[in-house]
Amino acid sequence: MAWGYRLSAMSSRETARLSHDNRGCAVGRCPGSAAYLSSYRYVRSEGRPVTVNRRLCAKHAMTFSMKYSLAWPGMFRGFRRPAAVAWASMAA
Repeated sequence: MAWGYRLSAMSSRETARLSHDNRGCAVGRCPGSAAYLSSYRYVRSEGRPVTVNRRLCAKHAMTFSMKYSLAWPGMFRGFRRPAAVAWASMAA
């Protein structure tokens, strides 16, 4: 059983570092460049929890996010929550 699915966008520094190592998407023989990092946890047969991190291209990151119902990284970056005063005025 796995839990803690996460998807994050890699910074430009991480992306540049991986491009020099010729490391792209970790899914099969995908030639796409890695721009996202997926992670999840599971318990091995010995009972020890393990964290798995994989580099993904945009196509496989979108598939991962849809499969595990994750928000797309950066989707809500510009979103600003209303102040408490605004909530109070809407309730009145």
